[in-house]
Amino acid sequence: MQSDEGTISTSGATAPGRTPGGSPHQGRRGFDVLFLLQQFSTEAERYADQVRRRFGLAHKDVHALNEVMQANRAGRPIRAGDIARRLVLSGSATTTVIKRLVAAGHLVRAVDPRDRREISLQATEHAYRSGRRMFSAMGEEVLTVLDDCTDEEIEVLRRRLPQLTDAVRRAGRRAGEDRAADGAAEEGAATPAEPGAAPRTA
Repeated sequence: MQSDEGTISTSGATAPGRTPGGSPHQGRRGFDVLFLLQQFSTEAERYADQVRRRFGLAHKDVHALNEVMQANRAGRPIRAGDIARRLVLSGSATTTVIKRLVAAGHLVRAVDPRDRREISLQATEHAYRSGRRMFSAMGEEVLTVLDDCTDEEIEVLRRRLPQLTDAVRRAGRRAGEDRAADGAAEEGAATPAEPGAAPRTA
């Protein structure tokens, strides 16, 4: 979904007819890049939705499998609780997702060698083969564009994209904290007293 902050030209100037009450960040250098990144992420999400349906995977299945694969590549254990936190799922919903992926042959449960009391999740070779098939078309198209980039441009992308990814991850944590704070404020708000009730004392 694109932010309702008006149409931005590639020069960073506000295009005519933008909606009033825009972002407080309007005019900052690179502000227009936010919309380019939004468009990229939206199209990538649409692509993922198309291929996941073809492979019989639910939306959360793809994200859970991606979390497991990333952890496996990094050599760090990943458990059901980690999936629940990253995808903001309840315990029961996380269990359902993991069971579905195990039944489909994409995940296996294994004893964590670092702590044999814990069960870690591992992506199977079947999952990696499916992932390669699912994202081969997107990989080919994106690599075709990158083939036209200079070494300097590739180096900039290699350095900056992880930083932008971390920035979005931090924003997600802030959004979760704001939501928790809003919920606490609502719970702590005073409810109107019934007519004739004695005033509350501290």
